[in-house]
This record gives sequence, C-alpha cells and structure tokens, in this order.
Amino acid sequence: MSETSSVNGLHKVVILGTPGSGKTTLMVKLAGSNNFDEIKRTIGVDFHVVRKLIDENLRLQVWDYAGQEHFRDAGIFEDMVQGASVFLFCYDASNSESINQIDRWMEIAKSHTKFNETMRYLVGLKVDQVSTGQQVALSNLIQKYLGGDAIQKHFLVSSYEDIGIDIMLENLIADLQKLQSRLTT
Repeated sequence: MSETSSVNGLHKVVILGTPGSGKTTLMVKLAGSNNFDEIKRTIGVDFHVVRKLIDENLRLQVWDYAGQEHFRDAGIFEDMVQGASVFLFCYDASNSESINQIDRWMEIAKSHTKFNETMRYLVGLKVDQVSTGQQVALSNLIQKYLGGDAIQKHFLVSSYEDIGIDIMLENLIADLQKLQSRLTT
C-alpha cells in the first residue's frame, strides 16, 4: 500500500480539483473547523492534520492542492501526492465545466503516484447551490466515473451547510480502518 499508510495510523488525503470548486473549504471542514471567514485562494499547497477522528490510531493529513494550471508545473505536485492514501477528486456540483475537468485531474494523479493502490472518491461540492434541473444534468455527467475502477465512491456535499460531510467522513474512516487493519496484520 501507499507509503504513508503505515501502522502509525497517519493517512495522507489529497484534495484535487478545479479552482474555486470549494476544495479549501472542504479541507477546513475536515479539520474540524467552521471558520470559513478567512479562507483565501490556495497558492500552491496547504494542509491540515486532523488529529483525532475516532481514536489516537487514525489521523489524517489533508492536503489541498491549488487548481490553477501553473501550480501543476511548479514541481510541488509530485512531492505532495507521494504516499497518498486517498484522493478526493472534487468538482463544483453547480458548474458542469468543473465536472468536465475531473478527467484531467485523474490523469495527473495517475501519472505521478501508485494510483491503483490509493482510495479514490469523487466529491461534488457546493451541493446546496444545485437546482433540481442541475441535479439531473449532474447525474448524467458523473455516470462515466461511477461503476468503473477509477472512482470507488461518490459523495455530494456542502461544507457550509453540513450536507453530506458526515456520510463522506464516516465512509472515509471506515475505509481507512480497513486499510489500517490490512497493514497491521
């Protein structure tokens, strides 16, 4: 398995996706904060350590990678994704162009890591801003990612409104606990 998926219980979660899709807000939420007032555009990389999920044996290091093209060429991406346990491929659920960029992020992740050994979730953000008509279009756009090997789970969340965050986090914790038990046996 991945290099940070070790018996010490620290797992690296890498958030990738379109600029402005809500990745940084998700990272702040996963770190246990609701202080969204000071969120600024990510420049390069930012990260938080989530120290306590269930007990002291499972911790997350959540990395938020800037979505702008020029940061991908800056040489930091390879180092950031090294040893990832989980990729969260994020898109703005209210913006179809954001969804269309997921392929590019998946290709980038595949080319720089042990992609097949890493858990991969597709995460639609800002679901609180999606209308009923957009939900139908959204379902059609994401079908190509579901049911195959590339994406293992899909979640629709809103960090601001606490929609779907708990379900996503429960799944993430359960999957990491399974991974942890395989690594310790």
